[in-house]
Amino acid sequence: MKKERVEILKMVNGKISRTEDVAATEVRFEVKTWGRESFWISCTPENLEELVIGLLFSNGCIDCAEQMERVEVSFEKSEIHAVLGEKRSVKRAAEKSCATLDTAELIKRAEEIFGQQGELFAETGCAHCCTMMAEDKIVCSYEDIGRHNALDKVIGRALKQKTDFSQAVIFTTGRISGDYLRKIIGAGIPWVVSRSAVTGE
Repeated sequence: MKKERVEILKMVNGKISRTEDVAATEVRFEVKTWGRESFWISCTPENLEELVIGLLFSNGCIDCAEQMERVEVSFEKSEIHAVLGEKRSVKRAAEKSCATLDTAELIKRAEEIFGQQGELFAETGCAHCCTMMAEDKIVCSYEDIGRHNALDKVIGRALKQKTDFSQAVIFTTGRISGDYLRKIIGAGIPWVVSRSAVTGE
């Protein structure tokens, strides 16, 4: 469901022809939680539980995956219900000493990760990929039409696995804007590597 065939007009050598192409699927959902206004997201419709956990964590609504009882998805109604447990104030884990990384090893890892195109990007050219590495192991890797979504999915999965974020590195194909970086810093992740540009914020 993450991709579909669509009819397009394609120009080759100045000539336009009608043909079919593979496009990344984009679905819009209304996310509903307890006692808060609902909000809308547009995303690749896979790994939605990880996406919601990461998104609510990044927004300060939860501080751990255990606060999420379940995620109910209705494609028919375009709704995602995030059923949360006991409501409590957000208390992030105390800061730990961050991982010390060897620059040469980091560059080597980046070349390996960025050298492998994600399946969705390879077929559609329309997806961002985000990968988390911690303690020299790949924790998880996700693609999505949105760079923030891909990051939220990675954070959500890592929370479920109780990953130590102070030892983590994010590798992303997306640009590093101020809001993107604040999300990484807020999670307590000390390192981020991108093959794209940064903004001047």
